[in-house]
Amino acid sequence: MVVKAKYTTKTGAAKAAVRYIQNRPGKDGARVVRTLFTAEGKLERGEVYTMIDQASRGSYFFKLVISPDPKSEDADKNLSLRELAEATMTSLEARFQQPLTWVATIHADHAEHRHIHAIAIVPERLQVPDFQRMRSAASLTLTASEKN
Repeated sequence: MVVKAKYTTKTGAAKAAVRYIQNRPGKDGARVVRTLFTAEGKLERGEVYTMIDQASRGSYFFKLVISPDPKSEDADKNLSLRELAEATMTSLEARFQQPLTWVATIHADHAEHRHIHAIAIVPERLQVPDFQRMRSAASLTLTASEKN
């Protein structure tokens, strides 16, 4: 499992990230509009922009990429990436001991490996243990899905 991240404190950059994760071109440059979601369900881009605008002053907008290994973890391409996103974000919520605002989408159309792009609004910068926690949560989700 790979979890990569970049962050910004600028709302404009966070909104640009939302546009990118929703509209990144598919293979051959084809226009693709992906579904944005949270644990509660689907969201429209305007709703996500409102979430960003309403973030507390001093918030960090983390742009996360969650990638299961295409050979050992998602070889059959039947892994529930949505569940993986939710488990990863839940681990961050446990770390901060509060619900966090986040949105994600699945990219399964432009690369060999399926992956998740997420934007999480957090009160402080994430540290190395936070990424270890997210990877562990994602791995536990993989293990649980293999048993089902």
